[in-house]
Amino acid sequence: MDQLTTLESDVLDVIPSGSEHKIAIRDVGQLLGIDERTVYDVINSLRKKGVPVCAKRSGDDRGYFIAETEEERREGLAAYKSQVKDMTQLIDQIESADLEGWRASL
Repeated sequence: MDQLTTLESDVLDVIPSGSEHKIAIRDVGQLLGIDERTVYDVINSLRKKGVPVCAKRSGDDRGYFIAETEEERREGLAAYKSQVKDMTQLIDQIESADLEGWRASL
C-alpha cells in the first residue's frame, strides 16, 4: 500500500471496521474539522490505495465502514452497483430520445 498522508491517516482512524459500526460523513468531518467534500476526496484516495472503505447509503443505518468480510464488501457495494444500473438506464434514455420530435410526442 502507498504511504498515507496525515489527513488520510486521520480519516482512516475515525472510520470504524465492520458494517455494524458505521459513521456518517458529516461526523467524520466534524471530528476532524474538515468539510464533507474533503472527506469524500480522502475516502476516494484511501480506496485508490487499496483500503476497502464501503458505505451503506440507504435507510436509517447509513454511513462508512471498513469492510472486513466478503459479505460486508457486498453490502457496501450494493448501493454503488444500483447507482450504476440507474445511470446506465438514464444514459440509454437520453441517447434514444428523439432530439427533434420529443415535444410532439408529449
